[in-house]
Amino acid sequence: MPTDYACQTAAERAAHCLTPVCAVLAPGRRTSDPEAEVMPVVLRNYLGAGPAAPTAPRVSAPVVRITTGAAVLRLCLDGLRAEMEGSLALWHASVVQQLPQILKRAQASKADWAVLQELQSAAQEVLTHLAGVAPHSSSWARSLGGQVALLEDVLSGALRRLSVPPEYAASCASGLASAVASLFGLVASPARQ
Repeated sequence: MPTDYACQTAAERAAHCLTPVCAVLAPGRRTSDPEAEVMPVVLRNYLGAGPAAPTAPRVSAPVVRITTGAAVLRLCLDGLRAEMEGSLALWHASVVQQLPQILKRAQASKADWAVLQELQSAAQEVLTHLAGVAPHSSSWARSLGGQVALLEDVLSGALRRLSVPPEYAASCASGLASAVASLFGLVASPARQ
């Protein structure tokens, strides 16, 4: 069973790799530049600093919380389970709607510990399902590694369908697959990261 620490670390890793994707799918609100108009107009004219530069509004970078990372990892675990059950195509169709909804939620309604507990339970369900599918197989880690690699490819394609630039989509999908693999004590291949 994945430990509390493994779930927290995986959720933090997922939140980190989701930041560029979140900037595309759920952009932050426009704010004004805090450094603008630091010097009063009278003092600026007296010192000969010239007119103030026009300040264009800038978009604040969205902050991806650990709860959002955990929610996206739960979505990825649903994808793993769907792959094991042969319904990956249906999951792929639904992830295109679910991922933007998860990223657009500003605040999670549940406490961090509750979301991490749900992530831990979902990971345990995947392990239980995998043990039921191949109870006598000694290569469950290889099988799970292959399923995580397939999940990475499917996630990358789903992100590209959501108009995420290819370099962000590939990087995010690789990071999410690595986070999912870390839940089970697996290390993603360096070539895939």
